[in-house]
Amino acid sequence: MVVVKRPCSSCLGEIQMRVILATVLAALAASPVHAFQLDRETESRIDAVFAEYDRTTGPGCALGIVSDGRLVFDRGYGIGHLDHSIPLRSSSVFYLASVSKQFTAASVLIAAHEGFLSLDDEVGKHLPEFQDYGTPVTVRNLVHHTSGVRDYLTLMSLAGIPFENILSDEDMLGLIVRQTELNFDPGAEYLYSNSGYVMLAEIVKRATGRSLREYADEKIFRPLGMMDTHFHDDRVHVVTDRVLSYDERDEGGWATNYLMNFDKVGDGGLYSTIEDLARWDSAFYEDVFGIADFADKMYRRGVLVGGDTINYARGLGVGVRRGLPRVAHGGGMMAFRTMLARYPVQRTTVITLCNQGSANSGALSAAVEDIVLEAAFLEDSPPIQTESGAEEGGADHLIVPQAVLETLAGAYASEELGSTWVLEASLGELILKHPGADSLNLTADSETEFSSSGLVLSFVREGDRAVAFVLQAGRVQNLRFDRVR
Repeated sequence: MVVVKRPCSSCLGEIQMRVILATVLAALAASPVHAFQLDRETESRIDAVFAEYDRTTGPGCALGIVSDGRLVFDRGYGIGHLDHSIPLRSSSVFYLASVSKQFTAASVLIAAHEGFLSLDDEVGKHLPEFQDYGTPVTVRNLVHHTSGVRDYLTLMSLAGIPFENILSDEDMLGLIVRQTELNFDPGAEYLYSNSGYVMLAEIVKRATGRSLREYADEKIFRPLGMMDTHFHDDRVHVVTDRVLSYDERDEGGWATNYLMNFDKVGDGGLYSTIEDLARWDSAFYEDVFGIADFADKMYRRGVLVGGDTINYARGLGVGVRRGLPRVAHGGGMMAFRTMLARYPVQRTTVITLCNQGSANSGALSAAVEDIVLEAAFLEDSPPIQTESGAEEGGADHLIVPQAVLETLAGAYASEELGSTWVLEASLGELILKHPGADSLNLTADSETEFSSSGLVLSFVREGDRAVAFVLQAGRVQNLRFDRVR
């Protein structure tokens, strides 16, 4: 297997992180911090962050601030359903995208506590159709994104499978298990992969005999009183107060960006509200599930085989912002943009749910965090990044002779992807055509390596022409296409 090594950019110094986690755990064990009240001036500053969304003519965001288990601020800015002019509010039901992952991880943790599975189980124990890659892939690897399993959403995009299609669980799993290689050896690296979490949903289903939706409802949502929250595994299920998401049209106005048929859960698929997510917060400070040190277990980060500890825990990113421990996860799917950020020591959480594709939920959350925790932060706010003054014209590109390009042109197929890509040599350029996407003009990095839009194609030559290329595509690595004509 060819492995493309990447630096562990998500790793912090181990001593620093141990101090951080010790501080968090000590704070959790200490007496409760009393919930604060926001004064009118502070509320006005928060409203100003969302001023562009505070309207009756377009989508926007809903915001919640939780202090010591109590929702102390909740407000909607903009419209949740443009067809009927329904405004956003704290009870509006959003698609959470990847914020869902922490609930999947919690379901796995509870299932392990009840003896249905172990984090050290090999995936094949629960999914016998899963490939044998020579080195075991464990449930723990899936949780921490250290499995090397290729991302199914990226595979769908590469294969030209429309997200609007009805995609059965069998077809989705079939796409994953058809892959004959991993991105890297299990545990060797961290690379975010949605495949791991949809597989965890299936593992929970097979291990407990209940779907993730049923299991999470029984074990998490009902105990916490999260009555407007569910994993959406039934595309025709009616959701009261459902929010749709929207993108801006170039010519003005709005276009609905909502996938009615998309019902995959685990990596996403959770529908919830500001009010219910505020209730979820209490699980990190109180013994709701009968699991000792639940918060500690959820905040426990993954460890690579080489000993490096990554910043990704169980559906949560663990780190530091402005000198304070922060646990957070964002999400984006369709035109939903979501963020849940918790400061465990201050027992303060900011929940930002947006239904506009251009909204930056992470930046909006950070702006609110800066206001609410202004007195607690130990470091100044990081400077705003601006674009560097690059010279006009950009870098020169390698020019590859037309005769060489013609030896690369042809049709190439991937059995793992179930797709054929066509390369054409035209007027000194190599043009990529693949299903479901616009044609791409590839940039030559060398006479055997070309790239564009996050794709890198490395050609394998035999004699006077290419016989294959190996694709690197972010969350999908080392995918081989063989020439078919």
